[in-house]
Amino acid sequence: MTACALCGSRDLRKLAGRLRHGPGAVLVCDSCGLGMLEAGSGDLREFYDGDYRKKYGPELNRASDYREIFEAYAPFQAHRIELLRPFLGPETRLLEVGCSTGHFLYHAKDLVGEAVGVDYDSGAAKYAAERCGITTYGCDLRETPLEPGSFDVVCAIQTMEHVPDPVGFARTLGRYLKRDGTLYIEVPNLADPLMALYDNQAYRDFYFHEAHLLYFTGRSLATVMERAGFVGRTVFFQDYNLMNHLHWLFLDRPQPSCAEGLGPARLPLKVPPDQPVREDLDAFVERADREYRSILASHGYTDNMAFIGGFSPRKGA
Repeated sequence: MTACALCGSRDLRKLAGRLRHGPGAVLVCDSCGLGMLEAGSGDLREFYDGDYRKKYGPELNRASDYREIFEAYAPFQAHRIELLRPFLGPETRLLEVGCSTGHFLYHAKDLVGEAVGVDYDSGAAKYAAERCGITTYGCDLRETPLEPGSFDVVCAIQTMEHVPDPVGFARTLGRYLKRDGTLYIEVPNLADPLMALYDNQAYRDFYFHEAHLLYFTGRSLATVMERAGFVGRTVFFQDYNLMNHLHWLFLDRPQPSCAEGLGPARLPLKVPPDQPVREDLDAFVERADREYRSILASHGYTDNMAFIGGFSPRKGA
C-alpha cells in the first residue's frame, strides 16, 4: 500500500480518479494534507528537457516556444516582486531554481547585484540567459559550479510540486542559502477555490495532471518547511481573476489563453473602447476583482501560496 511521501501515513484516500491528459489517480493524506500523484515520477530531467513543453504552456491545446512562454508570463510578476522587495538590494545575490524562460528573473535582475537561474529545461535556461542578460544553468542544481551558502535569496516558483521529495528539495535549496538568507517557495494551493468552494468538476479534471507529483495545502507546506529546517510564514494569493472563475463556472472550460485570466478582469463588452460606459464598467469589474481576491486570500482559498522564511534558529537545513 502506498505511504505518504511526507509523514509516512497510510491513511490515504483517492482525491481524483483521472488526470488532464488521461487516466491516473491522485491520493491525499488525511494526516498531513499532502496530495500525491499515484504514478511514479520517472526521469524528471528527461521529461522537462523534452516532452513537458509539448503538453503544458500558456496557450490551450498548443505547444508554445520559449519566446511565447516568456511573453505570456513576464507581465504578471509584480506581486512576487513586491513580496520579495524587502529582501532585495544592490548587494543581493539571488538564485531561482526552476527559472523556466526567466519571466520572474527579468524583473528581479535590476533590483539585485546578481541574478542566477537553474532549470532542467536546458533550452528554457538558455533563453532566460539571453533574454535577461544573466547566468543560467540547464541542469540539476547540484551539478552547477555554484558555491553552497553563497546566495542571499533562493527562490523556487511553481517548482516544488514537480519533485518527489519536497523535504529533500527544500534542504537542497537551503545548501545554497546564506545563514541569514531568505527562502521563497511558491506552489499551487490544493484549496483552490474552483475546487474547494465551487466543486467544479470540469476544473477538477483539468487541475490534476502528470507533471505535478505533489499537491500542497497550507498545512502540508508548513510541515515540509519545518522538517527541512526553516521557519517563516505562508502567504496566500489569487493569480487568476474573477472573470476566469465565472468562465469556468458557466462554461466548464478554461479560457483559451492564460493572459485572459492573469490580466485585468474584463467583461466581454462589444462597445467601442472610447465609450465612457466601457471605462466605468472596466473600473467596476476591477474593483470587484480586487475585493474578490482579497476575500479569498484572507480565508486561504487561493490558487497559489508561498512560504517566505529562513533557517530555523534551532536547526539547519
